[in-house]
Amino acid sequence: MVQPTTLFALLLYAALAGGCANLLPSIQQEVTTPWTDFDAAKRSFDEIVPYQTTLQTVRKLGFGPDHLPNMQLLNRAQVVQAALPSPLQEGATVPRGILDCMRAGAGCVGYAMEPSHMEHRRVGHVLLDLLNFRRDTLTTGWKFAALIVVVDETVVYKQWSGQPKVQSTLRRTNPLGLLQTMEDPSGAAP
Repeated sequence: MVQPTTLFALLLYAALAGGCANLLPSIQQEVTTPWTDFDAAKRSFDEIVPYQTTLQTVRKLGFGPDHLPNMQLLNRAQVVQAALPSPLQEGATVPRGILDCMRAGAGCVGYAMEPSHMEHRRVGHVLLDLLNFRRDTLTTGWKFAALIVVVDETVVYKQWSGQPKVQSTLRRTNPLGLLQTMEDPSGAAP
């Protein structure tokens, strides 16, 4: 049987010798999507053509509420607020699809979605991390946001935005190590 002090010494040696970054925790955050990356989501979105594409086709492309969790259904007022930079725009500058939505009343529905895949992985020196002196969290992934406006089962407007490649590092330090609690100022994963 291995003594606890021997086991601790072996773990300490492994941490010091190799860095052992794979011993650090990681979190994977994903909004379940039919797409593997940003480009795949954008390609599907590009197949939607206002005044030609039906809601049934939108669903087949993966943008229906039955395919994407966390999709937000928007009423007419919310669609206008999401699509227009200013509510006091001149009529000539308001996109045709938004004008049709405003005229359609309850027949207008917006679908707002943000499929994404984010990974939060702690990197750096294992010993400094375990003793709570320094924790570096690497965040990688992608985010895609889409607004699809439908009037009477036909798409009349669409817009997208997103981040094809997310990569950032958050470094948190505690000069007193284990004597201090480490709070996450960003709300991100550990």
